[in-house]
Amino acid sequence: MPSHGPEVAMLVYSGAGSFDYVTVNEIFGVDYSARFGSWYRTRACGVVPGPVELDSGVTVQAEYGLDEAARADLLVVPGWTREHEVPPRALLTVLRRAYQRGARIMSICTGAFVLGHAGLLDHRRVTTHWALAPLLVSLFPAATVEPRALFIDDRRVLTAAGMSAGMDLALHVVRGDFGADAAATLARRLVLAGYRSGGQAQFVDSPLSPDPGDPLPDLLDYLRRHLDQRWSLDALGAQVHMSARTLARRFHRLTGMSPHQWLTRERILAAQRLLEAGDESVEQIAARTGLGSAGNLRHSFRRELGISPQAYRSTFRSRRAPERRDEQAAPSSSGR
Repeated sequence: MPSHGPEVAMLVYSGAGSFDYVTVNEIFGVDYSARFGSWYRTRACGVVPGPVELDSGVTVQAEYGLDEAARADLLVVPGWTREHEVPPRALLTVLRRAYQRGARIMSICTGAFVLGHAGLLDHRRVTTHWALAPLLVSLFPAATVEPRALFIDDRRVLTAAGMSAGMDLALHVVRGDFGADAAATLARRLVLAGYRSGGQAQFVDSPLSPDPGDPLPDLLDYLRRHLDQRWSLDALGAQVHMSARTLARRFHRLTGMSPHQWLTRERILAAQRLLEAGDESVEQIAARTGLGSAGNLRHSFRRELGISPQAYRSTFRSRRAPERRDEQAAPSSSGR
């Protein structure tokens, strides 16, 4: 039988953002254990159990109260549409106590205001929707508000800019809990961008959808298949018959990143997948992904993920070991 992963409390309260709740619940609230061996155990938790009307008239049945949320490993706070009001005291108390015992607290969009009233934003880097960032700064001046970031993960307090950024943050959580391959597989299923870094801007100079005939999407696919090669800006431009300056400008318009930033991100993701799935050495993986040397790979992992490649591999192997034991212990139908 599949084993349960982290326990998640999806908090629901009057006026909460319905889009925030529904979209993120598609990641945490749907059982994907058949695909990944285990998954989150998610519960809708209200201030009191029962039906709760979110914004836009959407009603959610909160089958559990805050006592269930108090035991969760991850508490998800959707948007708080009454930014100038203080949320229910019981809600703030459970968030503070959950954080104090080691839980992760994740907000979407204006849910950051709930975290602020709970005292969880002080002396942290946080984000919210760019239009409401000035208000967040004025109400909680001890926080460092970064209005351009899509999401920020700062010491078990995770904040997302809102709407689709909440999905990006949820995939970031999945990546940490179940691995880069699981996050990429789920993103494909939900027709989402496989990875947008938290530092990417909330808005870019033009829509992300490329123009018909734009050669850059094909270039990105080509680069993913040739990460082991060294790429200069001039060499990239030659691939699509553009000057280096034109390529850099159009690359940023499409991805929100420079070519170097994008390549580094893709190389780290590829290295994560190889570490999760195989037995190649760190040196071999560094060569295959274009990171060059084992030292460069270790440096990139520590800078981007805060962990060494070997520790990353050990983490995901230890998580999969119980799943393999479950599979071996399960009786086959032919044995009955």
